Amino acid sequence: MEKVFYGIDKIGDKIDYIINRLNLEKYSFELKLIMIESIANAFIHGNKSDKSKAIVVNVEVCKGYVDITVKDCGKKNKKKIFDEINEDYDNQLMLESGRGIYIIKSYTDEVRFGEGSIIMRKLIN
Repeated sequence: MEKVFYGIDKIGDKIDYIINRLNLEKYSFELKLIMIESIANAFIHGNKSDKSKAIVVNVEVCKGYVDITVKDCGKKNKKKIFDEINEDYDNQLMLESGRGIYIIKSYTDEVRFGEGSIIMRKLIN
């Protein structure tokens, strides 16, 4: 299922729709958390809080896992950002920004980065 977001208004309701539509209510907490964090990061960091720029979310349910891809309009190397956060996480824990990628990593089983995208895999039963 693919959905396009512009901004983060009513993000929770939109994610609930995706989760319900794909019959993933059993994993609602984890999926909603990682989608909110990744979409918010895409909006703030990738799209520079510009509501006119699209954030494309693709959720694919397969046997045993869910793949979620969030793509923004930015060109930053998210892998580099992720490595920097991991290297100095203890000092960044109390900062207002910087915990989203750490939270995503904590609630997914695999995270990969592309140019302007984050690809997350969550194992399910």
